[in-house]
Amino acid sequence: MHPSTPRPARGLCTDRPNPRDARLEHSAERFLATRSLLPERGGLLVAVSGGPDSVALLHFLRDYHRRTGIPLGGIAVGHVDHALRGSESDADAAFVRDLGRSWNLVVYEERVDPVARRRSRGESLEQAARALRYGALRGIAERAGVDRIAVAHTADDQAETVLLRLVRGAGLRGLSGMSARGRVEGARVVRPLLTTTREQVIEYLARHGIAYRTDSSNAEPTPLRNYLRMEILPRMRERMNPAVDRALVREADAFREADAYLLREARRLLPEVVSSRSPGKISIDAARALEYPNVLRKYLFRCALQELNGDLRNFSKTHIDTLLSLLRSSAGRSADIPMGLRARRECGQVVLERREREPARPRGSSKA
Repeated sequence: MHPSTPRPARGLCTDRPNPRDARLEHSAERFLATRSLLPERGGLLVAVSGGPDSVALLHFLRDYHRRTGIPLGGIAVGHVDHALRGSESDADAAFVRDLGRSWNLVVYEERVDPVARRRSRGESLEQAARALRYGALRGIAERAGVDRIAVAHTADDQAETVLLRLVRGAGLRGLSGMSARGRVEGARVVRPLLTTTREQVIEYLARHGIAYRTDSSNAEPTPLRNYLRMEILPRMRERMNPAVDRALVREADAFREADAYLLREARRLLPEVVSSRSPGKISIDAARALEYPNVLRKYLFRCALQELNGDLRNFSKTHIDTLLSLLRSSAGRSADIPMGLRARRECGQVVLERREREPARPRGSSKA
């Protein structure tokens, strides 16, 4: 059978069920009970690729809506075709279209071209596909008249994300993994299956006799996430900890708690280190900032940058480290950072401000 052919899900051995391993619906409903993920008034768009995770999510949410009436506006399906696997991609789209029809759900489709974006922007194919996918889902949500999109990231995805970011050297925020709700490329995203394992997904599909698609590219070891899933995590389970996935998810929760605490502290303390404010400009007293631990200084600068820019997505650990170095540098040193901002050291202050745009030159003029 071709790896991408729709097929009934295979069940796992259930002769000796693990009492600690709840079924998907129990795990997901407990998670929903502790988070306000689903809109009570408006509708919900469910992103469905045709793979097991997204198909299980759609079926679960459809059943949950039938029983509870949440979300009040009902459920629609969004499918984004990346056009990367030829006939397989076409078959995925047809499968999702037929699935929606059989479950009486409206299906919205969008086709994107990550190859062209990669060429024009120099991104990796994975980065380009992700940006276009969420941008397309945001557009579909607008067409469908909803403002929330459910995606099928599982606890396994969370474990892979934390490990991948740890290897790359992420800070506390990065090691917190994916949040249950947030914004990606402007799309308002929720993740109802974030505490549900892939094993629970497969058991759920088998129990309900639901078919799904298999993406053949997930078997390629070249992408780093696939390499972690196929090579590294299985060895860690065998040699180090059979429950390493759950351990990584627990650590993500701990990192998220620490990140939230430090952010609250930084917001409380920021007025004590800010010496002056004006539109597009914040001055931080270097001596006062140096009185706090280095980790808290990082969060102070994050708060200042967020106040100036409103968004932190384009600021990396390297940019924060550059700002930290200015606290001890001599006067006159400066650094350009993303989003049109500049930092400089002067008179005992680290000054963050927006760079002024150069005035437009008249047509036909040339530089002297």
